[in-house]
Amino acid sequence: MNNEKIIGILNKKPELKDGLFIRGFLVTDDESVNTSAFPFFGEWKEERHSSYRFITHRLTGIHTFTDRDGRTFFILGHAYDPFSMKWEEDEILADLSEAYENGAYLDKINDLTGVFVIGMIDGDRIDYLVDPSGMLSCASGLVGGKFFLCSHPQIVGDVKDLTMDPDVKELTEYRWYGRVMGPYLPADMTPFKELKRTVPDITYTRKGNEIVHRRFWPLKEDAEKTSDIQTAITEGADILKKNMLLVTKKWAKPMISLTGGIDSNTTFAAANGLYDKVGTFSYVSAEKEIRDAEAAKTISEHFGVPHTEYHIPDDSSEIPDFEERREIFRHNNGYVAEGYDNEVRKRLYLHDNSGYDVEVKSWVSETIRAYWYKHYGRKTMPKLSPKLFRNLYKIFIFNRKLAHKVDGYFEKYIKEYEYDKIPSSYPPADMHYNEVTWGSWGGMFISEMKYCFDITFIYNNRRFFDAMFRLPLEMRITDEHHLKMKEYLCPELYDMHIRVVNMKETDTRAFLLNVIFTINSFLPF
Repeated sequence: MNNEKIIGILNKKPELKDGLFIRGFLVTDDESVNTSAFPFFGEWKEERHSSYRFITHRLTGIHTFTDRDGRTFFILGHAYDPFSMKWEEDEILADLSEAYENGAYLDKINDLTGVFVIGMIDGDRIDYLVDPSGMLSCASGLVGGKFFLCSHPQIVGDVKDLTMDPDVKELTEYRWYGRVMGPYLPADMTPFKELKRTVPDITYTRKGNEIVHRRFWPLKEDAEKTSDIQTAITEGADILKKNMLLVTKKWAKPMISLTGGIDSNTTFAAANGLYDKVGTFSYVSAEKEIRDAEAAKTISEHFGVPHTEYHIPDDSSEIPDFEERREIFRHNNGYVAEGYDNEVRKRLYLHDNSGYDVEVKSWVSETIRAYWYKHYGRKTMPKLSPKLFRNLYKIFIFNRKLAHKVDGYFEKYIKEYEYDKIPSSYPPADMHYNEVTWGSWGGMFISEMKYCFDITFIYNNRRFFDAMFRLPLEMRITDEHHLKMKEYLCPELYDMHIRVVNMKETDTRAFLLNVIFTINSFLPF
């Protein structure tokens, strides 16, 4: 039924086809997939490597390198390396090939920043993993014995006529499903039983009729855990600065999404010395965003950086083809994420009115800002358990049967993805935020945001995370580490003392959320 609706829209308005699974990909060994038909319409690219077909949207970055032994290494998306200072994927793939030969493949991958799926094909075997926070949404599975790796599960749903998992349908119909970081699925679930979300920090291998996986990060305490705070601050800040330099080499028109918040402020500070090579932008789609936009303008003008402020229309009728394009978003998301009208208007307006090639975004920084501790106003969290992960995911006070089901999803997830092997310096709540919240909600919504332009994150680097996790938890909760990085990177910006605190971070809100969190922790199941 959903396919018929989308096909009807695109038949009437074929100019909207490019937005269907924009910047998406499908890797498969299924020869029956017809790229001339829906959802590709003969407009996606295709190349073959061994027995695998790489089918990609025209805007999708795809890079390959075949070594002397016939192995093909690939990057879907983009990557850059602040340690070798290489930003072209061809060079990075050559380095990965050499590292594979030397047994340092995963170590080299941990050097990389970006939004990517990286993999290797050797005959019928395919290995793959996603970027540190799962910002390139990815899912995989076997359907009828054929392998599928995709950016959007709905692509496989369309080509194999899959039916939504009844458990997912039950979840999405739960009245509070959209609360706590918005609508997204728990554990490694996707809309279809046949596909599982590709979890950050996990390597996957297709071997014949099964897909196996194992955790590769973080598996050991950092040897420098006891190093002084300033060393960790400097190490992390230097990675950000080098990444920002690489962004200006990689893209002609990088634009920093700037607000008065500490995350984007630190991104802007990392561009110190490069202010003639970047721009900034902000938008106002609701009254609460006015202060952020004013702060962004003040900062940009002070440093002579071009700034654009977008005012998003209040009325959806002012956006061309609003209802049709919103329906395409719903389809792209597999019908598990109903967007608010103002969020949809924002995406569509920026698509129609901006001309950037990349947005430098700051989202994943909140992993090392101890987001869940702030959100719930807590200095400690319960120990690792399915109940903890369920409580961090959603509130199920009024549906204990569903709470019990979600506990079951997370019990299996925690075991399969080896959370018991993660060192204590990487708290379970932070790992949940990075691998479940970002990996599921974040990756899905970044896919939607890439309707406007490509997106990168200078924070999305495991070496950077390692440095930040060496810092005391209380420092990360108070954001002292971010302020110190900003002071180190750009003292002049630090001295402006500009910071707009998100209303979600207020003490009263955190107190009330903690009351709910605590009640939910003690209720049966």
